[in-house]
Amino acid sequence: MIDSMYGVLRRLPLFVVLGLFLGGCGLQGQPKLDAADIRFAAFYSDYLVRSGVSPKDGGVPSPVMSSSGLDSLFARHGMDQKSFDAKLNAYSRDPQLWREVLEQVRRNLRKGQ
Repeated sequence: MIDSMYGVLRRLPLFVVLGLFLGGCGLQGQPKLDAADIRFAAFYSDYLVRSGVSPKDGGVPSPVMSSSGLDSLFARHGMDQKSFDAKLNAYSRDPQLWREVLEQVRRNLRKGQ
């Protein structure tokens, strides 16, 4: 009996470390945005403002952005159609990450970029 209790006490630090590790993993439920996600959110925020979907002054939205306007927006944010499509595909597979990106877009729009 004493030997088994001693064995448990010897392993106690291991159990504590393991418990802290597993507890920390549970707290990391929300994905973190990387630089590409932040760039995508900035692009999307800028697109919403420039395309008239979200006019700053509350006025009438402007027509859909032209192809050249979209190309310049891609260039401004260091993106192209291929990288944009790849990010959208990734977000469609990870709804939690997409939610985080949309929260970043909301913060960007509130700041007024």
